[in-house]
Amino acid sequence: MGGSGSGTWYRWSKKTVVEDGLTLDLFKLVREKAIIPGKHVRGSLTWWNNRTDEERASISYEADLIDPYAAWVRLHYHRDGTPEDYKVRMAVTYPHYGGMRWWFVCPANGSRAAKLHLPPGGNLFASRAAYRLGYNSQQESPMFRYLSQAQAIRRRLGGSTCIDEWFPEKPKGMHWKNYEKLQAKCESYEQRCNAMAARRFGF
Repeated sequence: MGGSGSGTWYRWSKKTVVEDGLTLDLFKLVREKAIIPGKHVRGSLTWWNNRTDEERASISYEADLIDPYAAWVRLHYHRDGTPEDYKVRMAVTYPHYGGMRWWFVCPANGSRAAKLHLPPGGNLFASRAAYRLGYNSQQESPMFRYLSQAQAIRRRLGGSTCIDEWFPEKPKGMHWKNYEKLQAKCESYEQRCNAMAARRFGF
């Protein structure tokens, strides 16, 4: 059985970012009922290339969240032809406002994490801190970071990501206050991006 002591989970490039690999998002898994607190379930997960709609990778899993103090998720998949099969322990905390919050226990460093990542070169899903992963946005220049943030808002509203086009119309059901706040934030990002572009390229 694979795990933190049987593979080379710690081998990665310092330039590797979260977006280069696969991510297990516990909140998303619970929301989509792939993992169900209080139940024992099994299934498979697939990652897709957003640009080509082609399958990037898939894994099988089994999750037992019946007992909050003995819960686990078992992951099994092949990495470069090598089978990996190991359990990730789960933990719970009780927020002061009530309810129960679930966490992965990182198999590499034992920390609680809402997301686990498998970057290129790794064989174990572990926390971002364990792999010391960054994000694409952290490696962008400030100019392109502002552009990415503006495009993300436009995309969220269902419009074109081209900042030279009209700002997207308010989606049905969105409150005007939220829409206007997003518009102001997007305009601020675009203005900063344009100012930096003018200084950089001299126009």
